[in-house]
Amino acid sequence: MAREVCVAREVRVVSGRAARAGVTVAVVLLAANLRPAVVAVSPLLSGIRADTGLSSPAAALLTTLPVLCFGLLAPLAPMLARRIGLVPALVAVLVAMITGSLLRLPDPMVLLFAGTVVAGAAVACGNVLLPVLVKREFPDRAGTMMGVYSVALSTGAAIAAGTAVPLLTLLDGWRPALALWAVPPAVALIVWLPLLRRRSTQTRPDTHKNTISLRGTPLAWAVTAFMGTQSLVYYATVAWLPEILMASGSSQERAGYALSVFNLVGIAGSLAFTVTVGRTKRQIGYAVVSAVFYAAGFGGLLCAAAGPLDFVWAALLGLAQGTTISLALALILLRMPDAEHAARMSGMAQGVGYVLAAAGPVLVGIVHDTTGGWSWPLLLLGAMLVPMTAAGVVAGRDVVLSRT
Repeated sequence: MAREVCVAREVRVVSGRAARAGVTVAVVLLAANLRPAVVAVSPLLSGIRADTGLSSPAAALLTTLPVLCFGLLAPLAPMLARRIGLVPALVAVLVAMITGSLLRLPDPMVLLFAGTVVAGAAVACGNVLLPVLVKREFPDRAGTMMGVYSVALSTGAAIAAGTAVPLLTLLDGWRPALALWAVPPAVALIVWLPLLRRRSTQTRPDTHKNTISLRGTPLAWAVTAFMGTQSLVYYATVAWLPEILMASGSSQERAGYALSVFNLVGIAGSLAFTVTVGRTKRQIGYAVVSAVFYAAGFGGLLCAAAGPLDFVWAALLGLAQGTTISLALALILLRMPDAEHAARMSGMAQGVGYVLAAAGPVLVGIVHDTTGGWSWPLLLLGAMLVPMTAAGVVAGRDVVLSRT
């Protein structure tokens, strides 16, 4: 726990408008790279399975490995930042993203999975450390910057989903289509490298002794449960939405566009949340409304997946996921009494939550193979909305974790 506190207490390294603008650009570019390595795989799954003979659970594992890394490796991110510094750790994240994408290019299947693990490890560290940097560099605008962060996440995911199939056609193969995602983090790296020269490794001593044991508080577990269940629903949807649509008659290209709509509309959900969250002390309504949108989208897919309304179902699901991820990130800050506890809450919510989320795509794949269709998997995802909403209601109350 002390390591998270130490990272959160690092001294700011930039001042002035120009320097802060540069850090803002750096944050946006890195945030935009935190999802494509995961999202770009699902529109290509049918081609990967046809080329390699992967079963549904094995193919789901390909999309689940990064999410599992998000959970298992999240607690290690503060240790890395403590050892080499926060900015160098984030630069290392970009280097690992580039490496993971390039590992997917050669033929051996083991390298496809190895590259996925490397990319997942990089994103795991970025998920935990980038919000810490935001809180450190923008203490007066942390809420706004977290909104920008959420929008960048959704934008990167939307671009990856929408261009996956066109890149497959253009490059004549799924391997180069996946390897090409080494380029965006390489561009971001150019912006991040100058920050190394301005970094400061000086830290202030940790004098805050009166910390709360998060694992013993129902509120912290409610925040964690909401993060986990909304992530489970999101990653299962990202992994299998194209397959669901293609099984109902959609073309691979249209299914990829629907996934892009899902992620693009998620930007609108994030923006709407960012604009309105400051006007209310409770966030229960966001949890309930997003669950309704999810239920409507899954119900539409269950009744008529393919056809002219497929983009409508994708849009409803997108509104839900954009709202829930923004809410999950905001709850980490709003329910904690200070930055030190927020940093610890982030590690707990992402560590435990993403391990739970990793089960989603695999579980949906197993149910699909067992039942031979997509009705039961969609009903399963609909059922997950119940604990998600319950956790959101508990965590969305106007309370702050207290030491008493």
